[in-house]
Amino acid sequence: MDRKQKVMITARKLFAENGFYSTATAKVAKEAGVSNGILFHYFSTKDILIQELYNDLKYRLFKYTADQIYKGATLKESIYTLWLASLEWNMENPEDFVFMRQFENSHYFNEQIYGNHRFVQMSLELAEKGIDQGILKKLPPMLLVQTMSGMVETSVTYLKAHPENAANQDFKDKLFELAWDAIKK
Repeated sequence: MDRKQKVMITARKLFAENGFYSTATAKVAKEAGVSNGILFHYFSTKDILIQELYNDLKYRLFKYTADQIYKGATLKESIYTLWLASLEWNMENPEDFVFMRQFENSHYFNEQIYGNHRFVQMSLELAEKGIDQGILKKLPPMLLVQTMSGMVETSVTYLKAHPENAANQDFKDKLFELAWDAIKK
């Protein structure tokens, strides 16, 4: 693993544990085993480090979910696959889940940053297709995407608090139906 990766992994862990404001870059550098100069060579500011971590996280989520969607699926099947993959990815990557929630509820986040990610663009395409086909509510596509994203977040939070349901596929299907009911026409 190269030094930049080591810094990113360490920073993500520390930000998830302590928050953005309580994590000094000096602590990130020290725990990553690099000098402050090396950290700032890769990331000129703490803000840039945080933004690059978010971009990396969204890219990894896109790769994970895009690989699971298959051609020829119905709209509902595609949205289900995307929703379930997002749920499972967040369950398998708890530090990423905490980091993403923290980022998306901070001053760093805005709709432009969110909308620029291929994961969100893929979701928007499905929402637009569903609206055009009369399957989904005629609302702004970004609102439908954010509604489903919020339902993933709520489901992950619930399943972490109730791990006895985490492996229950029928329960996950019911969670999806709850989310689907929120966006379907």
